[in-house]
Amino acid sequence: MNRRKKCPEEVSERWAIPYADFLTLLLCLFIALFAMAQAGKQAALEYAQAFARAFGMRLVPYQETLPRQILPQPVPPKVRPTEKGQKILKQIMELEKTLKTIGLEGKLKVAYEAIGIRLILQERLLFDSGSADIKPQFYPILDKIAELLNSIPNPVEVEGHTDNIPISTGRFPSNWELSTARASSVVRYFIAKGVSPDRLKASGYADTRPIASNATPEGREQNRRVEIVIINIKGYELTEPAP
Repeated sequence: MNRRKKCPEEVSERWAIPYADFLTLLLCLFIALFAMAQAGKQAALEYAQAFARAFGMRLVPYQETLPRQILPQPVPPKVRPTEKGQKILKQIMELEKTLKTIGLEGKLKVAYEAIGIRLILQERLLFDSGSADIKPQFYPILDKIAELLNSIPNPVEVEGHTDNIPISTGRFPSNWELSTARASSVVRYFIAKGVSPDRLKASGYADTRPIASNATPEGREQNRRVEIVIINIKGYELTEPAP
């Protein structure tokens, strides 16, 4: 008995028509983009406006942004010590002579600024590496500075600074704690020597205010320091604008 063979179902190809339309539109888009790339600025703007109208979109005109203005760095004003400041300078010079006799010449520096007089003491002058305990052999140095501070009414800020080598100990998790502890140690010493606590302030800046490059051992040594800033007050200015 012969069986009739089933005819295979016809495969619909209706999907090909919208697919071809899509490819045609895509090709037109690429052609238009290529033409815009080859055209000038005005022609590109006209193409963009035509596309915007076709798709019911609003075209926002392009505005060129001006480059950011680079502000010049402020130049520190030139200052000089006043008559009172010169008296302080004489006391500091005596202190420098003392340092020279013990082989630490140049470890104390003086800067005249609009804010007042800044004494810069290198780390090895006061502390061992990674420590905030003042070396007893250098108590006489701080004694002379305390004597100087007791002779004037000016407020004083003690700043601690480090290099960029990280520290992580139980006492000092970072250079922030170390720099602040060193400044506080100096402030406590001055208080013990009779300087009024109301005049004193301790600040730690870690490695955020370097005065030399941290790329060399010499630069890092300069950055490890304590700065004692004697601030001008009305009636007892230590510095003044230079002519």
